[in-house]
Amino acid sequence: MMEDLNQVENEGSLKEKSWMFLKRNYLVIAVVILILLLLRQCNANNELKKEAKREHNNYLASQDSVRLVSSKLGNVVYEKSAFELRMSELSQENKDLIKKLDLSRNKTPEFVVETVTEYVDVFRDVPTRVEKDSSGQNIVSFVHNPELPGKNFLKISGNVPYDIRLDRNPSNPALVSATLLPGSAEIGIEQSISITSGIYRDPKTKRLMTRVSTDYPGVTFSDINSFEVTDTPENRKTLIGERRRFGLGLNAGFGYVVGAGGMSPGAYIGIGLHFSPKFLQTDIK
Repeated sequence: MMEDLNQVENEGSLKEKSWMFLKRNYLVIAVVILILLLLRQCNANNELKKEAKREHNNYLASQDSVRLVSSKLGNVVYEKSAFELRMSELSQENKDLIKKLDLSRNKTPEFVVETVTEYVDVFRDVPTRVEKDSSGQNIVSFVHNPELPGKNFLKISGNVPYDIRLDRNPSNPALVSATLLPGSAEIGIEQSISITSGIYRDPKTKRLMTRVSTDYPGVTFSDINSFEVTDTPENRKTLIGERRRFGLGLNAGFGYVVGAGGMSPGAYIGIGLHFSPKFLQTDIK
């Protein structure tokens, strides 16, 4: 009976100590809670700002057109804004571009760039020669292989078969006329156009921009379509894979502490090591 009475007194004393501790430290606990709520609100505000900037970038990109940035020493640089799109925002045209890359579903590219080039040139003073082909047919052949900068290459070759028909004047056999009878031409083209493209974020406007450049003579870019896929299953899996199981961070809490005088209530704020298995880390949608 006495033991039960002592146990009740100990429990009452423990509750009284807990209540007194809460009264003395309620301000500290309230500050900790406010700090956590403030951090959460700041994170939400940052996400809203990022979303607003993304939507503004996409609006400006929809109004943008291809423009020439520079043309130095035969190298031209063109630029156009790029879109930042979620998977749910991809148009059918965007999806068709991704399909052209022939990737599986779990390999959605992060960046997609499509360039439309125009090539206009005129070749003059191309040397020709008259010869016979392997079958004995008379041909006029030519090869145009100019020296181009960098990794560019162009070779145009062809031949035009022909026959010469001689016609005598019936009333005067001494008069002979010649007629050139050309056949169907055969032309071969080998060409390599070096194009460099890149996507960067403007440090001032924070807009996503795409630049393409080439030093091939006579080439211009009439259109540039580019976009970034901001969330994909592949990206989310990669992010989860890069998360750490162990981490060092700020900890705060309240509980019962076991000490020399027994177990007593207490609050703590400090730096601690935590462990979180990857399979318990939620995937951000």
